Amino acid sequence: MPHEAARFSNIDEANSDRSMVAKYSAIMETAVDAIITIREDGVIESVNPAACRMFGYPMEALVGSNVRILMPAPHSAEHDGYLRKYRETGQAAIIGVGRRVSGVRKDGTQFPLHLAVTEFHIGDKQFFSGIIRDLTELDQAQTRLLQSARLAAIGQMVTGLAHESRNALQRAQACLDMLSLELEGQEDLQDLSRRATNALQDLHRLYEEVRSYAAPIHLEFREVNLRNIWRKEWENLAAVRTSLDIRLTESVECDDAVCEVDVHRIEQVFRNILENAIHACGSDGAIQVHCCPVSINGQEAIRIEFIDDGTGLTSDAAQHIFEPFFTTKQKGTGLGMAIVRRIIDAHCGEISARPGSDRGTVISVVLPRRIAANEVRNGVRSSSSVAS
Repeated sequence: MPHEAARFSNIDEANSDRSMVAKYSAIMETAVDAIITIREDGVIESVNPAACRMFGYPMEALVGSNVRILMPAPHSAEHDGYLRKYRETGQAAIIGVGRRVSGVRKDGTQFPLHLAVTEFHIGDKQFFSGIIRDLTELDQAQTRLLQSARLAAIGQMVTGLAHESRNALQRAQACLDMLSLELEGQEDLQDLSRRATNALQDLHRLYEEVRSYAAPIHLEFREVNLRNIWRKEWENLAAVRTSLDIRLTESVECDDAVCEVDVHRIEQVFRNILENAIHACGSDGAIQVHCCPVSINGQEAIRIEFIDDGTGLTSDAAQHIFEPFFTTKQKGTGLGMAIVRRIIDAHCGEISARPGSDRGTVISVVLPRRIAANEVRNGVRSSSSVAS
């Protein structure tokens, strides 16, 4: 009987061990956060599926590799030294304390993450386990909230300033109008009066553009062929192209260019981009609109590239072109492309600028074909206007 009891006890322990392994495996497989376990020499012992998705590696590529492949320089080169120092001194810099660090995906992109490391032993072997959370979406949400708060403050300030200044601007304009009548026949003095009038108009336009930039974006979505929009805006810019030899060509690689967008806002985007391209071309040149299907965040999308052969942008200018008050023009507030970016962001799209392969500039706009109401960013969606 004692032997029988011992045998059943061993069976119960084996079943318990298998149950614990199954629970551990289930936790690892279903965990939202990435979990990576390394040996004392930095070699990865195990990873869960979330870690593979987060860093873009298959599991077999991570297990057996040094964990430093997931770190940016200079930490990747120094990590083995950190582990060695801990083994020698026992002084922990990160173990037991969660902290914000940076990771590197397989494609080389860096991203912010929160890392919490714990130490454990199995027999005489030492291991470290890290629980990792991607902070990209949290950072983006915080940035959007901060941007919204800043824009609201700017909008309130400019609205008040414009209201208080309007009467003064109108009085100044009225005085200039009367002065122009008094100066009839005195061309030099009338020219000064016209310049003063233009300066007042520029100031008023600046107030309006800043107010427009800071105001909330209200979006009314409906399906539309984007080709119709850029063709319409090209025609609307006929007056700008008067006496200029600038040609528009199209290259469309998709069956249709239909997207669900706020038509008025996308007209504003295309008009601004095309007008900038016309000015960049000078007296003669060519602008090509290239359209093709792509995906964005796993959704079907359309990419529209506006390619001109004008003076072009430097790489530095391309990095700053969407920032408020940045401009390469002699005249202009530098808010046009900043407003364009806000509109595209509100559509959950992407916009970028780069120098052309030979000369000129390429402005690339990516718009999802459809967008859910809860996905609208930095804007307000009117669902009643969405076409079925």
